[in-house]
Amino acid sequence: MSGAVSNSLEGPDGGRPGWVAVLALWTNNLMVIGITKGLGIMLPILQIQLTSQMWILGWIASLTIATSGFVAPFGGLVSRRFGAGYAMMTCGVMMSAAAIAGSFVENSLQLALLYTLLAGTAIGISSVVAKEAVGRCFTKNYATANGIARTGFSVGLIVFAPLIQLFLDTYGWRGTMLLVGAITMHFVASGAVMVATRQPELDQSNAYQTLPQTEHTNSSSAHESTLRSHCGSLWKFVSKNFEVGLLLNSHYWLVAVISCCTIYAYLMWIVYFVSQAQSNGFTLEEAGSFVTIAGIANLFGTISQGLITDRGVMSSWTLVAVCLVMSSVSYLASSLLTSYWAMMTSAVLILFIEGVLSCQTDVLVKQVLGVELLAGAFGWIALKVTLLLVALGFLPGLVYDLTGSYTAAFLLIGSVQAVPLVPLLMLRYSQR
Repeated sequence: MSGAVSNSLEGPDGGRPGWVAVLALWTNNLMVIGITKGLGIMLPILQIQLTSQMWILGWIASLTIATSGFVAPFGGLVSRRFGAGYAMMTCGVMMSAAAIAGSFVENSLQLALLYTLLAGTAIGISSVVAKEAVGRCFTKNYATANGIARTGFSVGLIVFAPLIQLFLDTYGWRGTMLLVGAITMHFVASGAVMVATRQPELDQSNAYQTLPQTEHTNSSSAHESTLRSHCGSLWKFVSKNFEVGLLLNSHYWLVAVISCCTIYAYLMWIVYFVSQAQSNGFTLEEAGSFVTIAGIANLFGTISQGLITDRGVMSSWTLVAVCLVMSSVSYLASSLLTSYWAMMTSAVLILFIEGVLSCQTDVLVKQVLGVELLAGAFGWIALKVTLLLVALGFLPGLVYDLTGSYTAAFLLIGSVQAVPLVPLLMLRYSQR
């Protein structure tokens, strides 16, 4: 965050700066879905209009997400150098520029450069900056605030799919990209509100602020001393946060395993669930209804988890452990279900629990590593998830090709979801 303020600005827990940060993260999540989901919906028409192959266009969407993971570790450095609000505004402009300029492309290479370099970079930086802002402002109600902000993903999935289809039918794909870019520009406004609202101060030992003006402008020694001091602060921040992602922080690696396995299992379910449901005898329309209802359950999951932990009904450790067990069992059972309501129940459980875990893993990161390492932790986790998807994203599909059944593939996904129980117990033991 930029600017030093007194603690009174934070309020009892979050205060105005905190809810402004929640709004910024909610808007970021909404716009990320708009950019990525919008491109996915336009793939068939882009294949025709750009005379390209589907795998190339699908690869562009994958590269956009991959780029966001590769640049995420630098999000904290950008935030501290320029301020969270200005970083968010810049990322909003970059995302909007990618979509608007994309409306003028003539081939898939131009589209790939725009979306990977502009949109991918902006998504990676803004996601880390916004998540850190919320984590810095909230203590007691962090799970609730994080859950509210994450509903932006759910709202985006509900709103953008029919909206973009309407745009395509009315204005064509070029007009649709222009409109998506215009909608994404609203992200700039949320960053501007953060600039206008002074945020809680950073730990100055880890912050890198712009050089202050000194009254002795003619004193070269004073300038040299100030520059040396701020370079030292920058080096402290870089070394401490990059230490998080390397082999120097065992607690980080434990929470990273929990986050990476949970995200990997969820994304693999998203990719393969419809095909798996059809192989179990369900129609495409029935599989779509499973996803739609489960998406609504995901929305309730992100909201309810904060009420459970922040109100003291259940601790984060217990809630995460219960959800990991239930989610793993649901993944394992999913490929064996042939009853409509049994499959519906499985899908609802999986996405409801994903809504809970996506928020609670962030809570665990903050509890274990503390506020000052949030940016580094979130950035490195995003990078590791990207590397995991690149290296092993094909594995369930390969298992299906080799066995001819999704049973083994979903057995693999369920096993991956159960792995975080081990580091969770290790973390809980070490925290006692």
